[in-house]
Amino acid sequence: MGRSTTAISQAMTIFDEPIPAHLRISLRSMLLTNLDTVTTDVFELELFGWYLKETEAVLNGMLSSEMVYIQQQIEGNEEVNDSGVVAVEYYTKRIRYSHVINLTSLLETCLDRACSKLTVAVGQENLPFSVSELTGDQWSKRCKFLERYGHFKLPGDQWSEVKLLIDVRNYLVHENGNTANLSNDHRKALSKRPGVNVEGYEFKIESAYIQHAFEAVKRLVETIEERLRDVIRRATRPQIVP
Repeated sequence: MGRSTTAISQAMTIFDEPIPAHLRISLRSMLLTNLDTVTTDVFELELFGWYLKETEAVLNGMLSSEMVYIQQQIEGNEEVNDSGVVAVEYYTKRIRYSHVINLTSLLETCLDRACSKLTVAVGQENLPFSVSELTGDQWSKRCKFLERYGHFKLPGDQWSEVKLLIDVRNYLVHENGNTANLSNDHRKALSKRPGVNVEGYEFKIESAYIQHAFEAVKRLVETIEERLRDVIRRATRPQIVP
């Protein structure tokens, strides 16, 4: 929320005496008018896309340099030392693992801000339960909160794609990328996604999966912000008195 929105919100709560109904309605109208639906920092999604391209360029450059070095050794009839390639492959793996973790953190931030904006739009007094009182992981319970109190449903295909990304994140964080405990359902689902291989003893993630996951997160964020706009429009619509 912007400064003006915050100031209006504070104005509705600082008085000890009840605010007259007509004034409360006026303040609330001003609050909703100034409430935006942006759930990420300025250009954050665009910058993340740029960051992915830049890191891939660096990784490709590192690997190309090592391959040139190996070719020079072959042409010079030297014993080939490919330790540089091994190091680059390890570096690449860790970078792409971090992309998955960063994407899910970005999504969590989006969901958290969306819940805060929804609370303002609907009114704290109209929310029987807070996010912390709902069950589930930090992503799922925020989606439940948005759907329940925003009175909308997020597209199932969008959420399932992002949920799979979250599951991948959990394997990377809690299993260090080991596939030994990978469920059959996850193994089957991941086999249908581009740029991810779980046939070995650890996750192998290529740039294609990172881009695929990034697009999935972008779509869900855009949908959430669109749904929030609908909620705000409904909240500002004059109530018809029978």
